[in-house]
Amino acid sequence: MSCKGCPPYDEHDKSGINFPRCFQWVRGACTKKNPGNVASIHSLAQQVMPKFFDGLELDYVHRLAPHKYVTASWVLSHMKAAGFRFGGLYTFRLTNDVMRTPTIIGDIHPSTQAANLNILYYPFECLRMEASLQKGRDNTPVDSQLTVELTRPCDTWSANFYSVRKQTGRCTLSLMRAITTHVALGGEMLLEWNAPQKLSTDYALAARYSHHNYALSATASRNGVDISYWQRIYPQIQMANVLAYNYITNKAIATIGYQWNFWDAAVHGMIDSDASVGVMWTKYLSNFPLEMGLSVVLSVPTDRFAFGMRFVVDPSGYRSSE
Repeated sequence: MSCKGCPPYDEHDKSGINFPRCFQWVRGACTKKNPGNVASIHSLAQQVMPKFFDGLELDYVHRLAPHKYVTASWVLSHMKAAGFRFGGLYTFRLTNDVMRTPTIIGDIHPSTQAANLNILYYPFECLRMEASLQKGRDNTPVDSQLTVELTRPCDTWSANFYSVRKQTGRCTLSLMRAITTHVALGGEMLLEWNAPQKLSTDYALAARYSHHNYALSATASRNGVDISYWQRIYPQIQMANVLAYNYITNKAIATIGYQWNFWDAAVHGMIDSDASVGVMWTKYLSNFPLEMGLSVVLSVPTDRFAFGMRFVVDPSGYRSSE
């Protein structure tokens, strides 16, 4: 390309006439916030919904340093694996609350040798690499999940690999981009194989419209549609509505949940279209490093309910500072 028709480019010209060189690279600016990834598009509504538990749970958390702590738990439940587990979190090098090396999180069941291991690392500020390994009891194969995520000012690129082997495996590739300050669109592609020469694919679309006090999110694929709505009614009260419809079974379920925060307690509740009602209450004691919780869920059609109690002892105050 010729620039003979352009004004002369001379950095030392006193006339003030400056013309950029041909094909000059000019960096742009993005005023829109990062929309997150497709997997967390319904996270605002899911955080409001209670996480029920049954039986009895006893947890102990002790912080040894800002970047390492140990945990121990004993569970007596029908929903979770019962027994005693211990583990912890450790970051090799931490500078001003910034992780300079991978963070390792894990726990193990001493009697069955069942273990969980999670490794999180940010080699760059915009790149997240995470590996999750789960080993069951006896000689069951290890389940793995590998995640590589690139975060930019206006979009997020993610790749997840689930128990990838030569014979079987699953992989998802997703992109979420902020179109405007309030609108974000994205898509996800699923690759799944059960044999070396058999590969099945599926696609999903995602969209979200959000403001500072409410958000509407939706995902759609060939199997169904999921819609969620979150709103902060008052500074201490949040509400969420979730609707899920499955094309294959031609069934739909709707759930309404709420969260009410007090200065030393929190209450979560839900009711769905299957006539299930549940409440979860959490209390933080100020004079003793103890967090206690109660969980009750009732199914009216089956006339069955589940009740649970949980106690978390934290002498270092790690959980209360979160």
